[in-house]
Amino acid sequence: MKKINLTVLICTFILLFCTCKNSADQSLSFALNLSGENRLELEKVLTHYKSNQRDTLKYKAAVFLIKNMPYHSYISPDTRFEEVFDSIQKYPYSVLRRDIFENMLDSVSKKVVRTKSKRIYDIENLSSEFIINNIELAFKAWYKIPKEKRACFDDFCNYILPYRCSNEPLESDSRKKLFEKYSWVYRIINQNGTIESILDSVTSEFKFINLEQIRKHYSPSLSISQIQKSKLGACDDGVNYFVNVFRSLGLICSKDYVSQWGNHNLSGHSWIYTKYGNQEYSTDVGGKVDNKVKYSKESIPKVNRLLYRHQNNSTFSPLTIDVTDEYVNTLDLEIYNAFDAPNGNPFLCIFNSSTEWRPVAYGSTNNGQTFSFKRTGTNVLYLAAIIHENQITPINYPFFIDKDKNTHFFKPIKNEQDSVLITRKTGFTVPRKRNKMNWLKSLNTGFFEGSNNSNFKNSTKLHEISNLLSTQINKIDIDIKRKFKYIRFNANGKESFLAKLTFYDKDNIKLEGKVIKENTISYIWENGAYDENPLSFSGGKDFTFGLKLNTPKSIGFIEFQARNDDNHINIGENYELFYWDKTWNSLGMKIAKDTLLSYNNVPKNSLLWLRNLTKGKEEHVFTVDKDGNQKWLGFDNY
Repeated sequence: MKKINLTVLICTFILLFCTCKNSADQSLSFALNLSGENRLELEKVLTHYKSNQRDTLKYKAAVFLIKNMPYHSYISPDTRFEEVFDSIQKYPYSVLRRDIFENMLDSVSKKVVRTKSKRIYDIENLSSEFIINNIELAFKAWYKIPKEKRACFDDFCNYILPYRCSNEPLESDSRKKLFEKYSWVYRIINQNGTIESILDSVTSEFKFINLEQIRKHYSPSLSISQIQKSKLGACDDGVNYFVNVFRSLGLICSKDYVSQWGNHNLSGHSWIYTKYGNQEYSTDVGGKVDNKVKYSKESIPKVNRLLYRHQNNSTFSPLTIDVTDEYVNTLDLEIYNAFDAPNGNPFLCIFNSSTEWRPVAYGSTNNGQTFSFKRTGTNVLYLAAIIHENQITPINYPFFIDKDKNTHFFKPIKNEQDSVLITRKTGFTVPRKRNKMNWLKSLNTGFFEGSNNSNFKNSTKLHEISNLLSTQINKIDIDIKRKFKYIRFNANGKESFLAKLTFYDKDNIKLEGKVIKENTISYIWENGAYDENPLSFSGGKDFTFGLKLNTPKSIGFIEFQARNDDNHINIGENYELFYWDKTWNSLGMKIAKDTLLSYNNVPKNSLLWLRNLTKGKEEHVFTVDKDGNQKWLGFDNY
């Protein structure tokens, strides 16, 4: 009996080995067949390592790179913008550098004629010299890491060996240059430094500045040399750079990303993931913050980790693995096909104000009646659906998974109605950006004052701000009859910002004069509080801001507004409220006559979406609480 079992075991092992070997051979053959005229270059690499029996690991590394190469490419850099990168390199680091860079890009983009981008495929273009140099440098760096903390070969292939992080343009000697530029990191490694100290030292030294608007002017991802010149770019650019840095040093590194937050209408985010021995660290391009702590209470549907290796078993993100449960609480779901949707590939979607619903995860089904989704992030609103005839077809009502893993479906009760007071079209703060509340809180204890001396000696306090909770324009009546030549806001020692500041006399006439200010930060706008743009602002630490009048005047009232996102209800703008019942249904359009909108015909248990038909894109869904107020899903509620 033992012999039979042993024979079966050996046969099974041989079968599996042959199957895996055949699969690997097929992947390599597939890649070589796609390489076209570049096949000879790839075969040179294989021959180079296959002929040397001492380089068996390097041969495996070469096979790994080549068989996964068909899935990687990049958009060729636009050389017409190189003068911008060369010029910004000469500017010293300052708060204005980002604005200068964007203005340069904007200037060139207006001059050049947009042409169709050229995609460069790695499999058709990489030379044998490039690949061999990359392999040699990767192994050299890998072996410099202390043996007890060195990555295993599988992790080496996935997170150290690759010559690219994502879709950044390739440059022939970037790996070597990065290795030489950051060789000082080995001193920290040899002194038993932690992965946090290693990564934070590199990011602090480089000082990368985020500029998401760059894609409006320059669409390709930035190359290593472009980032080194500018030290500016989208968060993806910064992550690409640092991943390449740490891989060049032999450290496990990759990009983790959220394709879209559960509490944002459009955008996602990417950041750096590193591992050193048994230490792991995830942080943004600025470093010094552990994202596994920072994002633990966030609204995150999925976190993916980018791989070079192609995942044959993935139809949604074949170059990633799902690492959601490393960041947030997750739940395995089974959703019933309540709408008898036709059979199709199941997807989990989240709200997107541009497309209404956006797929973020792939599921499975055995019978077309129940759909399964694994490792689903909590504190997120979802819609389970299939893709049928290129359309998102829901299988059930939208549902919210709260932080305690409770699931609530939003099936409207049409014969019961709610009344709701609407103040905003999207939530104000989210866990990762709670500092936005400081836009309001920091103005508390700030005050308005008047004086007839330019140094405000013997000034009169006109009003002190307290309990400010609104992003709307605030009107303050002033009862003091005395006249003043100098009037201003005083931040009273705090760092704070004003989007609007207007003084009126007793006849309700707007007062004009010369702007006076102290300690204000320089921005692309000169005096944001006076320009009637709700998104521009003035301020700084312990700043003052006001007017020198031509003649002394009595103050009738003051209008002021905190720094804000302009997503509140604005008087005169046109809005439309929708509720979801298999599609979005209108509850009526209204032109705002006040800073509140009131609707009395809302079906109970509805998922709602307020659209601003006048302007803006930042909108999100909400529900009605028991008091008839808006309740934001995945946001902070105050």
